Amino acid sequence: MSQENVAIVEMLLEKFRAGDHDVFEHYDPAIEWDATRGGDHVIEISNVYHGHEGVRAYWRAWLGAWQPVEVFDHELGDAGDSVVALISGQRNRGRYSGVEVEVEPYAIVFTLREGKVVRWAFYSDQGEALESVGLSK
Repeated sequence: MSQENVAIVEMLLEKFRAGDHDVFEHYDPAIEWDATRGGDHVIEISNVYHGHEGVRAYWRAWLGAWQPVEVFDHELGDAGDSVVALISGQRNRGRYSGVEVEVEPYAIVFTLREGKVVRWAFYSDQGEALESVGLSK
């Protein structure tokens, strides 16, 4: 099952890179979307969101500030029911200002059950994300 989870997360990251955020068939209806560990990355939207409507609210806020992300590198770590995505090399461009910002490396922990993401957690510290699922770098 864990390789299936890794494949699902890989697909979700590729869709994100392509600007496709309408992937709700892969999210459990009761998903918990935790953006509280964002540090300076997402301070304005640092909150825990619930369900599909919560995720939509998060994306509206985030996408309202930035143009679509086109480039980033990622490495996936398999932790059984969880998959850690270590993200680096991301650049964001302000939607209205056009100013490009280099984003510090970060991580997302996806927790899956029966092929659906039940929890998504953002970490500004990659080591903390790895430790949260029993992995280390």
